[in-house]
Amino acid sequence: MHSHSPSVIPYAGSSVRLRPIYHMAGFLGSGAPVFDIRCCFGDTDMLVRNRAHGRELAKTLGDGTISLMRGHGFVTVGSDIRIAVYRAIYTEMNAALQQKAIGLGGDITYLSEAEAALADEMMSGVMNRPWGLWKKKAFE
Repeated sequence: MHSHSPSVIPYAGSSVRLRPIYHMAGFLGSGAPVFDIRCCFGDTDMLVRNRAHGRELAKTLGDGTISLMRGHGFVTVGSDIRIAVYRAIYTEMNAALQQKAIGLGGDITYLSEAEAALADEMMSGVMNRPWGLWKKKAFE
């Protein structure tokens, strides 16, 4: 999935790392890496336009589930469309919640890597519920 989420884009352009702040975003693990197309290809129009661009984005993604794209948005992957869509939706929600937590000041308690992995495993096992609700809403 690919998105231009307004809550996520600031994390790709700042030193603040997008990290899981609640269980629905456990797939973020210890944070989301940032693909900076300028580092590989110089100044561009910020779009992944060819295989070389795609290969570099895939390198940033690695074995992860998400990669932010500086000045652009983000991509998520999953073993099927339901999981990729779920991750896209909850990346946006987590980013908005993390911004609110940062705005409160003080320390933020993010999910540990173990908590994130356990939450992601649990959510992958119950994916039919949110998927069914989203499909119903889309066809109303």
